[in-house]
Amino acid sequence: MKIQYNVRSFKTWLTAVVLVTASASSFAQKADLDTLLKKFDRYRVSHATEKIYAHLDQELYLTGEMMWFKLYVVDGSFHKPSDISKVAYVEILDKENKPVLQTKVPLLNGMCNGSLFLPASVGSGVYNMRVYTSWMKNFGPEFFFQKTVTIINTFKKLEIEKTKPGPKPDAQFFPEGGNLVAGLKSTVAFRVINSSGNGIGFTGRLISSSNDTIRNFGPQKFGMGTFEFTPVYGETYNAIIEDEQGNTFTYKLPAALESGYVLSVKDTVNDVITVRVTSKGALAAMPFVYLFVHARNIVSNATMQFLQQGEAIISVSKKDLQEGISHITVFDPGMQPVCERLYFNPVKRKLSIDIQPSQREFGIRRKVVLDITATGPAGESLPSNLSMAVYRIDSLSQPMGSTILNYLWLASDLQGTIESPDYFMNTEDTQVRKSLDQVMLTHGWRRFNWKDIQGNSAAPIQFVPEFRGHVIHGKVTDVAGNPVRNVMTYLSSPARNIQVYGSVSNANGEVRYEMKDFSGARKIITQTNSRRDSTSLIRIESPFSDKYATWKTSPFTMAKTAEKQLITRTIGMQVQDIFYQDKFNPVKNNAIDSTAFYGKADATYYLDDYTRFPVMEEVMREYVPGVLVRKRKDGFHFMNLDVVNKTIFDEDPLVLLDGIPIFDINKIIAFDPLKVKKLEVITRRYYLGVLSLPGIVSYTTYTGDLGGFQLDPKTVMLDYEGLQFQREFYSPIYDTPKMRDNRLPDQRSLLYWDPAVITSRDGKKRVEFYTSDQTGDFQVVVEGLTTGGMSGRGSILFSVQPFDN
Repeated sequence: MKIQYNVRSFKTWLTAVVLVTASASSFAQKADLDTLLKKFDRYRVSHATEKIYAHLDQELYLTGEMMWFKLYVVDGSFHKPSDISKVAYVEILDKENKPVLQTKVPLLNGMCNGSLFLPASVGSGVYNMRVYTSWMKNFGPEFFFQKTVTIINTFKKLEIEKTKPGPKPDAQFFPEGGNLVAGLKSTVAFRVINSSGNGIGFTGRLISSSNDTIRNFGPQKFGMGTFEFTPVYGETYNAIIEDEQGNTFTYKLPAALESGYVLSVKDTVNDVITVRVTSKGALAAMPFVYLFVHARNIVSNATMQFLQQGEAIISVSKKDLQEGISHITVFDPGMQPVCERLYFNPVKRKLSIDIQPSQREFGIRRKVVLDITATGPAGESLPSNLSMAVYRIDSLSQPMGSTILNYLWLASDLQGTIESPDYFMNTEDTQVRKSLDQVMLTHGWRRFNWKDIQGNSAAPIQFVPEFRGHVIHGKVTDVAGNPVRNVMTYLSSPARNIQVYGSVSNANGEVRYEMKDFSGARKIITQTNSRRDSTSLIRIESPFSDKYATWKTSPFTMAKTAEKQLITRTIGMQVQDIFYQDKFNPVKNNAIDSTAFYGKADATYYLDDYTRFPVMEEVMREYVPGVLVRKRKDGFHFMNLDVVNKTIFDEDPLVLLDGIPIFDINKIIAFDPLKVKKLEVITRRYYLGVLSLPGIVSYTTYTGDLGGFQLDPKTVMLDYEGLQFQREFYSPIYDTPKMRDNRLPDQRSLLYWDPAVITSRDGKKRVEFYTSDQTGDFQVVVEGLTTGGMSGRGSILFSVQPFDN
């Protein structure tokens, strides 16, 4: 039988098969991309990030002075004020990461102002200030705000750190995209820094294993630069660096892979970036890749691109990118990330802050008037929340390293320290843009692991956000130190406003107490119900992070020319301390509710209004009808009436003495009633978090300190620092001749600090303050942000002269 082939029909059939196959493949690829987008979005929601910026009044302090600061907490994506956390943690760390000062401050709508008094126990040196929230601890210490400050202790002999011959410079080499691949041309970025983290000048050579020079290279700015070369598989490459002193050092480059992907990102003149992906020997049967671009977890681009002869070129419009740092990630056909690099899109949404003084020169003790105007990129007026510092410029002054603008848009999204970060924000300059791209290549960092996103479950969240107030963490263990679960624990603090907190230990023995209005130095008491659990122990843990990022600080030095200024400032500080010390006492928050947690009691008894009985049993039996006293084999018990259900509870109520739970009724019966001022009773079931209380009996002593009552030996009592009470900056007013002629000296070098400069709807705010007896040049620094997430900084100089004007 003769078989005849219809060529045209065969071609039609073959084309259809190819189209169907391609269509099915494209559908599968789109499904993979959609799945990644969904997982990424789910991760973004469950792992929302925060950023913190701290505006300090200065960057150099003397012991005995006050460090003033304003905190701005924003969401990590849009930089709008964040209301997730209500507490921030501030630490001053020495070179060994040991805290010399710590405090907790309350946050309201993402803002807070606070202060730290620098005691004489702090030695002279360069310190690291870091700030974070409890929620931020889930993402690592690299995410904390960090800033170097210099503290000088003039009460001790200054010990200047001797400058030793520097160790081998830290040289790092970063192939663009992540890896070198044999036979594929790659761009390699480098960064060479000294022990203080600052870039150095040098000349470099790239050599092969046979000592052939392949490339000469050198830094362009801050020890950074790039060079290109095509590596050979199996070959080893070394970089020879000679510093400006003639010292030579050798560094080994990363080895080239036999196969893989190389990424190259270039700017074009048409507001388009070109992303070039080149592959060698990788998944040749499926010649396509996925491109995923996001900035601060906001996705800008997600596409699939076929490789033609091992190469794909993808054009991405800058208009489609978010402002600031974008992460450009390439995935292989198996949805595994194979290349990644950062790209910075210039920030246009900047807050402009204009400061106009009433004049440029002032006399001593004269009024200074500053008119502040906040505008957007189009000149529109913007209401904004700002902070302002006015301080004297002298040889001790140090330039402000970070600003709210460069921190939020640059430093907070990069790994390690950025030298002179403000330099990189002038993106109109071609050289600056080039240097900025080198920063992107050498400081790449992602706050997440792609495995956490693509897997079925992300890394567990260990630290809960403090939505309503400070959370005290503890751990319940047995006598051997093993965690104990399902133990009811109680925390209380002797105070006029009675508060009790309960927490049940989880599988790891962890307990958490969400505190309300918990401020100032307090004593806290933790315990279990001794009648039900007499063996478990409770340990309160520090809320401060014990994880530290690598943070390099410069050695402490002091120029000889600064000695005179140091003496002047020291005398001024001591004068202010003598005459105005009472002006800086903490201001307590009078808005704290002093009512007990249970509100108004069902019955209240002031014992002086009744016949005084010498025995507590008689007091309870004679004129507290809502509480029945019963004596059983194991001793006394209270049973409160349940007026809601018209019955009697068959369990002991929660008994409090000055707000402290007492579980042994026998001890309360034995307590001297003449020490008790007030007795309150709740005759209904009361729910308090995890606690279900069959009524409450609360005793208050005259002194509020337990009146000598002996607590159970297993009760843990310790001193605990609550949230900081805020201080108000004192600025004297010289509005009359009599005030100006006041003989009290005024040696303020910090003329003014205002953490709450709020501009009106028209973007304007007038600020007034007075100069001191100090003359010279003074710097005004104002920075902050809008509710929409625009940030900015403004500054001016004015002078104070000894003449009268």
